[in-house]
Order: sequence, then structure tokens, then C-alpha cells
Amino acid sequence: MARLEKILNKKIVRNLFNYYSTRGRDFIDEIFTGEKKRKGPVPFFQRLPIKLTLNYAMKKIGLTDDMMESFFSQHHNRQTVLNVLTTIGKYGLKQPFRFDAPLVVVWNYTNLCNLRCRYCYQSAGKSLEDELSFEEKIELINQMVEANVAFLAFSGGEPIMEKRFFDVLKYASQFMHTSIATNGTLLADKRLVDRIAECGARNVFVSLDGASAETHDFIRGEGSFQKTIAGIKNLVANEKLHVGINMVVTRRNLHEVPLVLELARDLGVNSFSHYNFIPTGRGKEDYEDDLTAEEREELLNLLFNWHMRREETGLNIISTSPIYARIIYDRTGGESSGLFHYTTDKAMAIKGIISYAGGCGAGRVYAAVQPNGKVTPCVFMPDVIIGDVREERFVEIWRNSELCKKMVDRDHYNFVCPDYKYVCGGCRARAYAYGDILGADPKCVIYEKITGKEMVGEEREKEAVPA
Repeated sequence: MARLEKILNKKIVRNLFNYYSTRGRDFIDEIFTGEKKRKGPVPFFQRLPIKLTLNYAMKKIGLTDDMMESFFSQHHNRQTVLNVLTTIGKYGLKQPFRFDAPLVVVWNYTNLCNLRCRYCYQSAGKSLEDELSFEEKIELINQMVEANVAFLAFSGGEPIMEKRFFDVLKYASQFMHTSIATNGTLLADKRLVDRIAECGARNVFVSLDGASAETHDFIRGEGSFQKTIAGIKNLVANEKLHVGINMVVTRRNLHEVPLVLELARDLGVNSFSHYNFIPTGRGKEDYEDDLTAEEREELLNLLFNWHMRREETGLNIISTSPIYARIIYDRTGGESSGLFHYTTDKAMAIKGIISYAGGCGAGRVYAAVQPNGKVTPCVFMPDVIIGDVREERFVEIWRNSELCKKMVDRDHYNFVCPDYKYVCGGCRARAYAYGDILGADPKCVIYEKITGKEMVGEEREKEAVPA
């Protein structure tokens, strides 16, 4: 990778990338798919340099010809490439890699929700009085597309409850890979599932916090377990959708993780996502429910064991904990790790870019948008406002955020992990919830071993961190 970094940082290569990035999506689409959206074909002498450069780079990071063909067949992946070209053209290839515009946006589309979940980071319930209008939402999507955002995840609240949601979903799905995070209770109505698929969503992730009604309903509300299971079954039955189960793991439900994994396999879903517990929103009253460092270590090793059984189970294992990347790195002898804040089968195969793409993605690969247009580095930092789309263009908020730039600079954290700062680097949302956005990821065995102390949650001032 040292040689690849040297090549990509050469002025001639960066100028080449700048040239292609300014030509836009239609230009890239034609180069890699042959689909003509412009007047006249792209000349051979313009196609050849970028194809040779990208083929060389992708083979260096472990992609085969078949993997590259599959990758470039998806419009959101070509959007990703355009974002990468723009970033390297402007800033070069640096550790860790921060995109010129977020590759992923998680949109807390509405604060409206039919449940009052115990750990809700959004404290969702009623709609906010100042939520974006339909016209403002469409304009925001246009700005995301213009900025080369490739993945848009609708969250909430419960997004499907908002009256114009399906119109917005259908519009966004024309340009980006769209997914939905839902509590699943309303999807016991099969008609809603069919409508989600018809509007172009690719993935639906359903919150399931236990393998029994007793455990799940304690967190989500009485009667929610049976409705959620019915919703998952309806989703799985729709062949157009990839379905995932999201589980916030705490000391209350840690013992049921194996049972939820088995239930996920039996239901036929495509993925299981472990969500870090972040004591924010309604969850900030429950610091005592956070896993210990040893419990988190055992959990993440359990998830890796299930990952190694993925051909048998059919489950892709995902974790939002950057520590999981370190677990993978250690257990594969440094051959694999996680990309950004997720870990997927494809990411496991790409071993050459660990030091650029590893660890928390907040503020460098993804951003969050609140129902009223406020922008934050992460959905789990709802009060850390870095801008407002009603006052400034979305991409300029991202580019100008000094806080995000500080979050990316791992050499100047208040705790710098000696061996895994680029592989992991810690979760910024958890660090913030425990009092220091540039501090250590709480309940980490390495932090506790080095410092000889355990980090304890304390009530922090309820003031937004300055952008």
C-alpha cells in the first residue's frame, strides 16, 4: 500500500482524478457500464487512464476481476468511486481517509414514532414542530446526490409513519442506495412491506432486542415483540428486500444474543447487526446497563465466530463497534479488518486499506441529519450540531466542520491507542456520552489495561459541542 499511496498522491494522478470527478456521474457511468447519457461517446483516450488506474488500485487492495465487475455494476458503487476520486484529487490519500462529502447519510427523517423505546437515542415520540417540509426534503436529497452521497439510510422515529415518506423514498431511490431502520411493528401489515419494495428501498433493518417477548418488550413496549416478528416474516417473504435484525446489546439482554442469532437464522434474514449501547437520549439514564470491557470482548468474539459460519447460517454479521475491527484484525493475523464503522463480508476481503478505512466513520465517512435539518457527525450525537441545511448547503456544512476534522485526527485524541488507532480508534459517540468526544472508547480492555482504570459514566453538561 505504501507504493499505491505514493502513486495516488502524485500531482499528475490527483490532477487526473480532479478531471474525471468534475465530469460527473454520467461520465463515470458510461466509462464503466457503456450506458450513454451524454452527447457523443467518451473518447478512448479519456477512458483508458482512469480504468487502468482504478484496476491497479483495486487489485492492490485485494479485489478480483469478478468482484470489480460486480462492484461497478451498481450505481451507488460508481457514486462511491466518484466520491473517492474527488477526495483524492483534492486532498490526496491520507490516514485515516475522510471523504470530501459523506459517503453515507443516516437521516432521522421524523421524530414521530409509535413506540417509546427505553434506549432511544432520539427520544422519539411526537413530531417536532419544525421538521423539514416535503419540498425541503427533496431539495436536501438533490444536494446529497450532487455531493456524491451513495448510501442514504432513513431512520427516526418511525419513518414510515410520516405522511409523505413513500414519495421521498421513491425519489431518493432513483439516485442512491436506500435503506430503512424501523421497529417493525407496523410491517405486520404486508401492504406496507410491498410499498417499501415498490419505492426502491434495498435494505430494511428491524430492531429486535431479545429472543423473547419478556426481554424485547421491556425495552420496546408491551406487545411489540409479536408484531415485530410478524413484520420480519413479511419482509423476508418479499424477494426484492434484504432484511437485517438490529440489536442494541446491554447487560440486560447480553445472555440472549446467541438466541437472537439463532432466531435470525431461522427467520431467514440476511444480516445481524450489533449496535453499541450509547447512553444518550433516553438511554443516558442507564449507564449501568453498559457492558463491561470483558463482556464486550466476549460478545465481539462471539460475533466473529458466527461470521466464520456465514456460509452455514446465511447471516452477514455487522457491528457498529469499532472495537470489532480490532477483534477481526487480531484473529486474522492482521489480514482483515472492518471498513469504517461497519463490517461486511466484502469488507473482510479488502485487506489493503485497513489503515485508511478502519475505525469509527463519524464525521469522516458518514453524517446524520435531524428531522429539522440540523446536521450532526453521528445519529448518536443528536445535540452535537455542526450545521443547518436551512442555512447552508449540506456539503459545505460537512467540508467546513472543524469538529469533524478534529474527530478524524487520531494522533491528537486525548487517549491514543498505541497499536490500533487506525484499525479501531474508538467510538466517538460513546466517548462523547462519557464526557470527552476526543477521549477513549469507554469499556475497552486496551484502555483499561494501559491506564489501570475503568471509565465511569458521568452526567455531562447539556450543551452542544461547538462546530
